[in-house]
Amino acid sequence: MAMQSLVFLLVAINYFTVGSTAVPLPGNGVLQPSLNYQRYRQHEYKKYLPYYQWWYYWIRDNNNDRHYAIAYGTTLCKHTDTKVCMYDGAAVGFSVVDNKRNFRMQKYEFYDRNAFSVEGIFNYKIHANTNRTIHEILPIDDNTFRISGNMSKDTIDNVWFCDGCPKDLEIQWDLTLSRIYGWYAQDIFEEPDRVLEGVIMWDTYSHTAEVEGFVKIKGEEFTITKDAGFRAYGDSNWGEIMPSSPPKQKPNAKYAWGWYYVNIPSNNQSQEFSIIAGTGLTYADALLKTMDARFSDIRLDATTHIELRSVTVWNITLDSCNDGKLHRFDVERSNWVNVTDSFGNATIPLRQLVTMESDNYLITMDFKSLETNYNRLLFAFMDYVFSDFEGLGVSTDVVIIEKVTGKVLRNETVKSGGVEYGYRFDINVPPVPSKYL
Repeated sequence: MAMQSLVFLLVAINYFTVGSTAVPLPGNGVLQPSLNYQRYRQHEYKKYLPYYQWWYYWIRDNNNDRHYAIAYGTTLCKHTDTKVCMYDGAAVGFSVVDNKRNFRMQKYEFYDRNAFSVEGIFNYKIHANTNRTIHEILPIDDNTFRISGNMSKDTIDNVWFCDGCPKDLEIQWDLTLSRIYGWYAQDIFEEPDRVLEGVIMWDTYSHTAEVEGFVKIKGEEFTITKDAGFRAYGDSNWGEIMPSSPPKQKPNAKYAWGWYYVNIPSNNQSQEFSIIAGTGLTYADALLKTMDARFSDIRLDATTHIELRSVTVWNITLDSCNDGKLHRFDVERSNWVNVTDSFGNATIPLRQLVTMESDNYLITMDFKSLETNYNRLLFAFMDYVFSDFEGLGVSTDVVIIEKVTGKVLRNETVKSGGVEYGYRFDINVPPVPSKYL
């Protein structure tokens, strides 16, 4: 706790003495996080406050530009100090973005908290009425995870909604991820945040992985093979506060989060290229006010790793970079469009330009998406649902420049980028299954 407490003490001292300044973050993030960093954390948080946690996986079929997004999660608010608790329980979501077939769909199931369990560190399970496990995350070791699910006609009463598909659509999956790269950027903030605020945390413990298994939709089976034609992504989020605007203020797009991902597979994994970046602006509370957080892990290959971290609170920036100084970490959003779907209206940017700069590298990722690239991930919490527009299979221009020599290390366009834009849009959300009302 000593090092983490020191960070917050430095912030407080600078705030009360010199006002706006910068404070270096000690240490770096965690490379290849162990299972302990991916654990289920509810019992570590305040029992009188609502809590959420989810694990998210994106399976990418590079050859067919087909993408599967799977989310397992829980939100717990009964028996807490919250006045309204509509979404106490566990949910599993399955989405498809098929750019080649121009097809999108998503299906969510919702279960009572008694159907949900976590064994060991984070062996997440949802059980049917027969106690048979129908959805599961099974950690095999630090680098290997098996995820499975079965949305059948037997669980139709648990369907929360099905968008772009019939309610009785049957979906099964059984997939094993073998991690190539992982990173946990928020390790130094975890304990003070848990004690003080519970602002959303993010662990990209498997931001590039090999994957194998199958997905079956309405009897059509899609085989996933353990080669460079397929890749997977896995992360986790948890906390007591979702990204949001200040109280008594209408939800505002300014208080949004972004997620930016590029991976170029290689048959020689020592040459695998991968970048994960995330940004978020949220109101914490009356003491900390607004927090602006930015994190990125850049793997040029297995031996060249650049990490950038920045958190701004009270006009004080805490940052770290393992390549000297963090010079820039900017996101420019443009080409805004209005999106209308079964959940209501939203405005999202189809273009997002990410620029990051350290002492020796200048990195840009220019995401140029189409509206058809997106699905709307929905995360229920207490009495509202957070919308996260996620573009999968996005055309992305990536440029990496070695500043000292001026050499262009990468200059290419990938068709499989991932980009998000999320905030508390006003939406029409169907109630949870009637059996839980």
